[in-house]
Amino acid sequence: MAVQPTRRSPRILALSTIVNRQPASPSHAKAPAKRCKLSSTRSSKRKAPVRDTDVPSKNNLPRPSKKRCLDTSIYTVRSEPDPQYLAPAAIAKARKQYFAGDFNPFHILPIWGTNPYNTIWKEYKFPDPKTHTLPPMDPPPPLKRLSIRYSELTSVEVIRNWDGHEESENDTSIFRTCYKGKVYILKLFRSWAPLGGAEWGPHKFAREKRAYEYLLHGGVCAEGFVPMCYGWFQLRVPKKSGWLRSVASDETPPYALLIEYIPDAVPLSVSNISVSAVEQLHLAAEFVHGAGVLHNDIYPRNTLLRPDGTVVLIDFDKASTLPRADVNRLSLKFEMQHCWCMCYSRMTN
Repeated sequence: MAVQPTRRSPRILALSTIVNRQPASPSHAKAPAKRCKLSSTRSSKRKAPVRDTDVPSKNNLPRPSKKRCLDTSIYTVRSEPDPQYLAPAAIAKARKQYFAGDFNPFHILPIWGTNPYNTIWKEYKFPDPKTHTLPPMDPPPPLKRLSIRYSELTSVEVIRNWDGHEESENDTSIFRTCYKGKVYILKLFRSWAPLGGAEWGPHKFAREKRAYEYLLHGGVCAEGFVPMCYGWFQLRVPKKSGWLRSVASDETPPYALLIEYIPDAVPLSVSNISVSAVEQLHLAAEFVHGAGVLHNDIYPRNTLLRPDGTVVLIDFDKASTLPRADVNRLSLKFEMQHCWCMCYSRMTN
């Protein structure tokens, strides 16, 4: 399968210092390496994945405006790594030592020194409303509701499925599925929750649906930092279904999200990590935060590395969005701090 080009413009890629050194494609001029807000005049170069009324084309996707993004520069750190540690031979040596002794390859390379986010608001353990409250944002439009029947879906791959154990019944199921000739990710959430179940299917669905509303509204999906989400629906599953038999006996149909499938993407791990990938992850997290979304679960399993070296964040079923009180400048800073520590100190397979 041919490698799909990233949707990110050279201007966006220029925000990553390492990627900015990579040669630009002949058809795109390299933009200056500076921070800039998302432009309301930018149009996505993404081609519509399907020609179907249920799935919106690029012309129907929300376009970002200046009021749809937060200024995250107050806690954003950008600096140059030590060039001696960028050599492929140095990284290859560190990776070899990891496989011999289970150490993160960057843990033994003092590329960045100590975590630079530790010094930002270090006197605060809890948010101060006067300092960390975020400004209000334009509310996003509701996520499109689709009309998709079970008979229109074909299972391609079971990525994660309920196994029927009681302790896992609050989890989600994820499938690679074919719908009208195109491949998508189908994410299912049980539509019922027991009494006292704080984070069961309906709650996870509400969090992820709301997060995608903000991410689409802020242009984060259009830039390729997060997969496209084409809409939601409730999927009525026949009693004698095959690949969805785990939810066939539920009294109410599960909630479903139809999400972009990213071919040939793999989870970030010590076997494929690079300085460029780490900077791409931080850039992705920054744009997610700029849309008013706190991911709350940024780990290697939710960080996909594409063949072109760009990073995509997935799984927003634990995310918080504005105007929730837990989305503030301090919590966003803590998540960036966690990203740095995960990549340079703690990452494991």
